[in-house]
Amino acid sequence: MKTSPYFLLIVNAFLAIGFTVISFQYVQPKNCYSFCDASRPCSKGACAFGEQKAGWPIPVFVDYPGGGSPTGGWGVLGPEDPPLFMPMILDVLFYSIELWLVIYVIQFLRHQVLFPKLFFVSLPLNALLAVCLWCFYLIFTFTMGFQLVGRGHREPAYVGTSRDIDTVMGFAPSVSIPLDEMIEYYGEPDYVWFASDSTTEGTTTSLLLYWSSVNMFVELPQIADKTYPVHRKTDVERIIFYDDQDVIAVAEKQMSEEKTAWTGYGDYQP
Repeated sequence: MKTSPYFLLIVNAFLAIGFTVISFQYVQPKNCYSFCDASRPCSKGACAFGEQKAGWPIPVFVDYPGGGSPTGGWGVLGPEDPPLFMPMILDVLFYSIELWLVIYVIQFLRHQVLFPKLFFVSLPLNALLAVCLWCFYLIFTFTMGFQLVGRGHREPAYVGTSRDIDTVMGFAPSVSIPLDEMIEYYGEPDYVWFASDSTTEGTTTSLLLYWSSVNMFVELPQIADKTYPVHRKTDVERIIFYDDQDVIAVAEKQMSEEKTAWTGYGDYQP
């Protein structure tokens, strides 16, 4: 059956835009959980301005160090980082050209008529669609504040000691970050603490993992059970960097008095 040239034009435009949007999920480096000053070496898991980027082959979103950027967006991609105009167009055109090569190979193998003029017609069309896509992300991310790119944002977290309550910057994921990703990057945690939170509906339990090498707590989601099953794909709720000296509460949750040594994945009980 002969394929309509207009159908090929629509398919190319649709897929070029689709692949460009999918490429925004390619965030590198992905482990930007805290901010560091570029004047000194960054610790593991910390990124300076401009390090985290999204998009391929040319980054369309780059962590922007503008004066209006809130501190929660320092070192990570977020709605305060506008899309770049020319990289957006170039990425769409890149995928469009690659798709035309695939389409022409398929047409040739099927002994169907090739439409080389479509290639030159599609370039300005796809460039126009790229401008529309740029406007969409500019409006919904940079102007209206929706987080459509990036892996999360930094937010204040409260760490209580026997003397005072300190405010630090934690990292709250907006995408699923499984525990095995953290362990692959940082290695095995050292200790486990239980943390409880009482509400009118009852008491829930969450687990706090601690890495002494980087002074980092990782909070796991709350459950309504005393036995906490820890799996490889358990989602990370929050990441907080803080020295564990004399800590009695993290993220407004009271910690258990005794810490338990990490023994790997499995069930933990207080």
